[in-house]
Amino acid sequence: MEKERKRLEKQLEESVNKRRKLEDIQIGLIQLNRDKANILVNFSEAWQGKKADETMSKLEDAVEEEWRETRQYVNALEDEIIEEKRQIRIQLEKLKENAKNGAH
Repeated sequence: MEKERKRLEKQLEESVNKRRKLEDIQIGLIQLNRDKANILVNFSEAWQGKKADETMSKLEDAVEEEWRETRQYVNALEDEIIEEKRQIRIQLEKLKENAKNGAH
């Protein structure tokens, strides 16, 4: 049982590390999105006229759609990690209960 407990604790630690890495990625994605917004602002300041407005609108729509899709994907990953941690904790609790019941 000790071996199983250590394995589960290691899995839990790996899950926590996944969550931290995902948070770092989220921060990077937010910065990337800000950079894209700045590019769009610079574009709109540099170009004028109907064609520029149409292009700007298309670019804004594309950036917004990409951001929504990225957020959905990241949120799904985050949900998976949360569920993984929850399942590992449940297994650890069961293992502790079994050890406690077997010790008496």
